[in-house]
Amino acid sequence: MKNSSLFVMAAVMLLLACSPKPEIIDNSIKIYGKLDNSEFPLITVSQDEELAQDSVQSDGTFQLNFEYPESGMFMLTNGDLRFSLYLDPGDSIFVSGDVKEFGATFLASGDKAKENSYLRKKFKAINESGIDNFMETMALKKEAYFSRKDSLMSIVKNNFDSLIVGKDIDPVFYKMEESYFTYQSMFMDQLYPLYHSYINKIPQDSVDFPIEETKNKLQALPLDQKELLGVAPYKNLLDQRINNLAGEMMKADTTLTSYEEVSWMAIDSLIKDPSIKDQLKFETLKSTIEYRGPVNAEAMYVKFLAENTTPKFVDKLEKLKAKWEPISPGKEVPDFQFTDMKGETVKLSDLKGNLVYIDIWATWCGPCIAEHPNWDKVKEEYKDKPVAFLTVSIDDTREPWEKMVKDKKMDGLQWFAENAWQSELAQFFMVNAIPRFLLLDKEGKIIDPSAERPSGNIREILDKHLEVAV
Repeated sequence: MKNSSLFVMAAVMLLLACSPKPEIIDNSIKIYGKLDNSEFPLITVSQDEELAQDSVQSDGTFQLNFEYPESGMFMLTNGDLRFSLYLDPGDSIFVSGDVKEFGATFLASGDKAKENSYLRKKFKAINESGIDNFMETMALKKEAYFSRKDSLMSIVKNNFDSLIVGKDIDPVFYKMEESYFTYQSMFMDQLYPLYHSYINKIPQDSVDFPIEETKNKLQALPLDQKELLGVAPYKNLLDQRINNLAGEMMKADTTLTSYEEVSWMAIDSLIKDPSIKDQLKFETLKSTIEYRGPVNAEAMYVKFLAENTTPKFVDKLEKLKAKWEPISPGKEVPDFQFTDMKGETVKLSDLKGNLVYIDIWATWCGPCIAEHPNWDKVKEEYKDKPVAFLTVSIDDTREPWEKMVKDKKMDGLQWFAENAWQSELAQFFMVNAIPRFLLLDKEGKIIDPSAERPSGNIREILDKHLEVAV
């Protein structure tokens, strides 16, 4: 019996020794750091959505811990400071710097320290080279443009060669960064005819540039480079291919009126990889929900659920939809206060008894100004109806707002919200782009937290709710 027991134990030990060890999956990412001269109490890390948040201590230290199953660029935000880190699941990194001179003082240690130190130097080189100053470069004539573009790209490329080439660098990160130079140059060429004609006030078809060659390069863009979706110029070019095809489709079939839906048709036509399709459609839907809210994206959302093969995107969209729940139709709106042109305090409750159509705008916003003639026209058409047309400025200061209202003789309800983007109104309605229009019922409850523009079919919606109220 004793020998038999020893035999069984030996067999079990042998079986355990020969069995594959269970793989331990660590999706945790840890970011430790120290920010000198930070004036903001919180730091967040995000990718499509906020992943973690921590308080910045009095000595500038912080710690962000979160779970994420994939490699990628993660955005860290502390007030006006925004910087990205490339990290893998399981990574732990320590970063530090003075927020007033972050690019020059950034230090990193731990996982991906070399990659992220390179990123800071790359962005510093981009800023110093002037690559991002499109207007200055695009104003130049063809030969001068090519010369300046090559010179600027060379500055950043030298940084890549000295810091990356020949080093022990993450291979995916290496491919992403190497591709940047090819696609950034190509992206600038795509923009040149439009920008050059606009800046120099000449017809676009008169611009001296190899336009056909540039178009052919765009047509030859590889569309299956999933690992390059995080490379901004490649993604911009991919979006341009999709936008171009969507535009052609709408031109060929005038019954197609929803750009979002047509863009999905273009994605289906161009992209073969299901995971890339999922991501591109997710980004389009996410953008629509962020600006228009879930109610105005319901049909697209249902279609996405039926076609999507990537579960994580559904989870992200559900979280985004949940954020809109407090401002969904039928919800109460706080009685926010503003000031009018006389500097007197005014409140939303002053307008009860009317439908309230609100235009959130700013004097520096071109699309906002473009809607003003349409706004005035709709307001005139409904002047005898119980509809209050309220414009709320989120300019940083009153001066430009007051000047434009006076200079353009803008009449009616002209109100000003203190603290611009951080105003109570903008925060409550999650305003991240303007113009943004709101529609409230006669009791001050929400009808639509992101209503149609006056250039859209707002009349149909106003008429419907006016009939209900009768």
